[in-house]
Amino acid sequence: MTMTSTRLAALAPGLFCCAIAAFAATPAEIVAARQANFKQMGKGMKAISEQIKSPTPSFDAIKVGAAAIDESAAKVDGYFPQGSGLEAGLKTGALPAIWEKNAEFKGDADKLVKAASAIRMAAASGNIDQVKAQFMALGGSCKECHQTFRAHDD
Repeated sequence: MTMTSTRLAALAPGLFCCAIAAFAATPAEIVAARQANFKQMGKGMKAISEQIKSPTPSFDAIKVGAAAIDESAAKVDGYFPQGSGLEAGLKTGALPAIWEKNAEFKGDADKLVKAASAIRMAAASGNIDQVKAQFMALGGSCKECHQTFRAHDD
């Protein structure tokens, strides 16, 4: 396999999810793709969290987690078309504020993309202090968006 075909093979699952979101026939398909994307991001967060708590962190694991976060973050904004919220009658944590305050939501999604890119660069640096700092910034970006745009489980 060439380097290009290896990269394309690695990107295929993400492209598939984007295709589902862009051409989904139903809100249920959009919500399912959106939730899968956030679960992937959560796995990346967990992987990095475990490593920064470890006395001997694995930068390979940090890089994999950071790549998953970076790739997932880039898709977030596209997973919230009109009609894919609670009005669709589906189980979703997406609040109506996403569409009511869409410019603010898009701004938060942009901040997430920048924070995700920064954690990926920090992972590549091999400097655990940079990773920790960027991980905190990334978590802050997630929290900021969740406070306004995500329903909280009580």
